[in-house]
Amino acid sequence: MADDKSESKVERKNDKPLVERASTVPKLDLSFGYYWEVEGQAPQWHTFVGQPDIFRRALADALLSKHMTRLYFAADGIWVEMPIPQIK
Repeated sequence: MADDKSESKVERKNDKPLVERASTVPKLDLSFGYYWEVEGQAPQWHTFVGQPDIFRRALADALLSKHMTRLYFAADGIWVEMPIPQIK
């Protein structure tokens, strides 16, 4: 039978979010990159690098634009593509 100390230790461990508990899941950097496409021009690579107070707004603006065709997030310096549906 487990004692109270071991049970409370397990409860404290599970209070942390899964990302913090799993060492193999890197935290996302506060940046995203995207390809911006305008008809008749080659796609252009752009990045937004983190200002926490406007990060969500910048991401929402990019997602709502029909010019953004590919989205990437940085996790420990590695860019990971996030598939996005095309908005018509």
